[in-house]
Amino acid sequence: MGRTTQTMTQLVAQEEAYWAPFRRALRKEDQLVFDRLFAAARHHTAPAHYASHSTPFDSILLAMVLEAMKAVEALGRRLDALTNGKADPAEIPRLGDGTESERTGSQP
Repeated sequence: MGRTTQTMTQLVAQEEAYWAPFRRALRKEDQLVFDRLFAAARHHTAPAHYASHSTPFDSILLAMVLEAMKAVEALGRRLDALTNGKADPAEIPRLGDGTESERTGSQP
């Protein structure tokens, strides 16, 4: 019989389980951030699987950084709008505007 390879979803779950003792040692507020990081990794399992790197944790980390960068850019756009004196609050971009999770209503 041939060997079955794990899906990226399974690999993310396996890594999250591996890091569970680290998570337990964190403060409650840091545990929430930790959970959001792995949620970001789960959000990008399809591209990570497509890339099929020999070290899946690299893809997991890149997915986490990607979501963090999207948040930083959204904050930058919001800051620019606020400092440029846009009077209409509806014109000021909100955090997460344009992301897939924002459009679908799911959490990254």
